[in-house]
Amino acid sequence: MWKLKKIVETICIFVVSMLLICFLFSVYKYLQGDIAASQLLQETGLYFLYTIGYGSLEGDSLLQNIFAMIGIISLALMTTFLTINLFWRLDDVKMQKRIEIDLDQQKMRFCFQNRGSAICDMKANFLLYDANKSEGKQEKEEYYIPLMIKNSTWNVEVSTEDTFWYQALYQMLKDSSKKLYCTFSFVDTKSGQGSIKVEPITISQFYEVTGQPLSYESLVKPSLFPKSELKIIDNNEQIYTTDQNEFLQVDYTIKKKITPFLMLYYNFHALPFNFEKYPKDSTYLEWSAYSKENMTITMEIKSPSATVYSFPMELTPTPKTFQIPFSEIDGNCQEITEICYTVFPQNNPKTNQIFLSDLKRITK
Repeated sequence: MWKLKKIVETICIFVVSMLLICFLFSVYKYLQGDIAASQLLQETGLYFLYTIGYGSLEGDSLLQNIFAMIGIISLALMTTFLTINLFWRLDDVKMQKRIEIDLDQQKMRFCFQNRGSAICDMKANFLLYDANKSEGKQEKEEYYIPLMIKNSTWNVEVSTEDTFWYQALYQMLKDSSKKLYCTFSFVDTKSGQGSIKVEPITISQFYEVTGQPLSYESLVKPSLFPKSELKIIDNNEQIYTTDQNEFLQVDYTIKKKITPFLMLYYNFHALPFNFEKYPKDSTYLEWSAYSKENMTITMEIKSPSATVYSFPMELTPTPKTFQIPFSEIDGNCQEITEICYTVFPQNNPKTNQIFLSDLKRITK
């Protein structure tokens, strides 16, 4: 039904446009005194019939050639538009304007609807563009579905934990000149004809599951790593923990003369944490710590294959707040599996008390 509507629309636009051009020529002849006002509609009709290939015009051959050329071009354009609307499938596949995002579950969904008959090889690519610089920023791997049957829906679910998607949302919220573009293509299973479309996406199309538009504050809200989730590697030494409200009290005793280390760590092996997605110039880790006696603890950030950052903390009986800007972390941070507090026995007290607060990831 919608195709018939589009066809009728195209024909009406063509007819009205042609009648308007012919009427303007009639008005011109009237102003020149060649015809009377009562002949305006008759003259318009004669011009229109000649333009579409019926009737004849007497007199100026230049005028005849002009109308003939207008008719040829207009009919060719109308035929092209009718062909597109009759046989091409461009408007069969639509991407829903409203995009739902669940920041707690770290998921986002794009919905494509096929309103016509079956299509195959449906592909969707996304590109973040800076409109001010006419510059593409990042490109994501394409998403693919082999077949969409008649009147079906394809939900593309992506993770906001992915670097591309988090950065795209962050940059669009920070700068309205940045837009996301979706290029999707498909093939008609009956005719074998391919179609491709480009759909611009603005930040106003993103909504949280609560129904509220996505905001900067909700996207960059701090991540909290509670001190109660710290695990212990004690190498058969004595180490005890006590929750002291703001701080976790860690009592340790090193009995052996030589021991590799004592360690408290956050374990992300089951679900690695992606630090790479955060903007490095405005994100940092923050925590507080102190100790009964002066000592040095090494904080380490680890990926499966390497330690990407090592930071020695000088602890005293006075609490200190420590910060690690992400701009200082050099290495692949897409899969952080551990964040460790390590006590090496060399040059440290054999018995001591350490006090550690929650660890926070903060984006300004």
